[in-house]
Amino acid sequence: MKTPPTPRRAVAEWARPAVDGFLAGLDPEARPAMTVQRPARPEHGDLAISLPLQLARPTGRKPMDIAADLAAALRPGGPVASVEVAPPGFVNVRLDPAWMFDALEEVVAAGPDWGRLEFGAGRTAQVEFVSTNPTGPLLFSHGRGAVVGDTVARLLAFTGHEVQREFYLNDAGRQVQLFGESILASRLGQPAPEEGYAGEYIADYAGELPAEVLAAAESGGEAASGVAEWAMARSVAEFRRDLDALGIGFDRWFSERSLYGDWEAETIAMLEATGAISRHDGATWLRLDEDTEDVLYKSSGEPTYFMADILYHRDKLVRRGFDRAIDIWGADHQNQVRRVKDVLALMGVDPDRFQVVLIQLVRMKRGDEFVKISKRAGNLILLRDLVEEVGADAVRYHYLLRSTDAPMDFDVELARRHSNENPVFYAQMAHARLSSVRAVGAEAGLTASAAALGGLGAIGEVDLARELLEFPDVVEEAARNLEPHHLPHYAQRLAERIHTFYHAGAKDPGLRVVGEDRELSEARLHLCEAARLTMANALGLMGVAAPDRM
Repeated sequence: MKTPPTPRRAVAEWARPAVDGFLAGLDPEARPAMTVQRPARPEHGDLAISLPLQLARPTGRKPMDIAADLAAALRPGGPVASVEVAPPGFVNVRLDPAWMFDALEEVVAAGPDWGRLEFGAGRTAQVEFVSTNPTGPLLFSHGRGAVVGDTVARLLAFTGHEVQREFYLNDAGRQVQLFGESILASRLGQPAPEEGYAGEYIADYAGELPAEVLAAAESGGEAASGVAEWAMARSVAEFRRDLDALGIGFDRWFSERSLYGDWEAETIAMLEATGAISRHDGATWLRLDEDTEDVLYKSSGEPTYFMADILYHRDKLVRRGFDRAIDIWGADHQNQVRRVKDVLALMGVDPDRFQVVLIQLVRMKRGDEFVKISKRAGNLILLRDLVEEVGADAVRYHYLLRSTDAPMDFDVELARRHSNENPVFYAQMAHARLSSVRAVGAEAGLTASAAALGGLGAIGEVDLARELLEFPDVVEEAARNLEPHHLPHYAQRLAERIHTFYHAGAKDPGLRVVGEDRELSEARLHLCEAARLTMANALGLMGVAAPDRM
């Protein structure tokens, strides 16, 4: 399948011979890489080359003078209609509409594969996300990491990676024990243990506790262990159900308990051999630098979360051999990233194979008020309730709107709204309108055809074609940088272009998609089909439906 070059790539290829000649006199080590980007202001052109700004220091010349010389060496042709110089030292280019319209034929031919890239071909990637303790239901705040993780996995698969999705179950340690003890205490009418769990969901679990599990707990021994096992299984079943409602599934549910034993002993022996292990104050420590030590095993002998992280990531990158291990973590784990990377390097594993996407906090907003929650106290807002209230598409789209490194407010009222103010409605309506236009064309006996694309040229048509061709660049940026927020941002821009193009016909009958000129109508239907496919692919990467009607 042939994929048309995106405008940025096409302009870079067009400019390369002139740029190479322009840089020939410079020391190779002083030659900056050429970048092609969108100008901040559309009136400055379609794309801009910033090379003159980068050359100012090594050449000692003014950027505007360099830009003028470079522009003189760049001749319009191919994808470029014109070249101009702009302060403080940009070479701006305007794309040739004919080149853009010609490329649309290949967009439609690619169909569901439009935008697909293969830079990850032959590489395996494991994405671990959600991974909340199985000590209660999924909260609305867990939804952000769930949606981000699933979308990252979709992006990696769309760019050629072989992807495995994994949920890491923290099914060992003190929190699980407290969970069981809290449920048992509730069932027996006793106070919850110190630092235990409380709230309506604990009472619900206690009320559902099977008689045989209760009888076993009352018989003595590790009284709460059987309760904890039953309750964890119940939580995991709910996790599966709630995540399935969001279109999220996992290839593996990984038990923390499986890390201990022979694999644990082998890993400790490897760390011992580096001389980084010490034992004092009844605990086992790991020294990664001269200033700090990290506890691996407490004086009680219980492994710490850090020890579990070491075992788990060595398991992923060594025992299972994934090329990349990508974790979606809460922002409160930021300091843990460096520590895990350092210990991987200590064990001879390339730390760059381990990547973390940190998710900042999310707050729920209803009107002008923010809702406070506490899992321990029991005042919870469940993820399933949010999905039932606003719908899975709105949950997924809104959770992707902000960069993961920024806190976000989930505006429930906005997410429920069936109007253009709601970003997901606005994007889905664009797809539905294009589907409607296709149906109208079919009723008129028209089919999408690239034969007369050269007859297009209205501003709305050119702007839409330009936006469509940028889709593979958006996919690449989002996948390479693990930044899925680029997808809804692109979908909003594309939706705006689609709506503008759609409404132009109401103002000017000559711009209607289905009009009196058959060839022009079929060319516009071809443009519509390219736009519909692009929007469907963008929404699909977000796990959001592309409806034919709203």
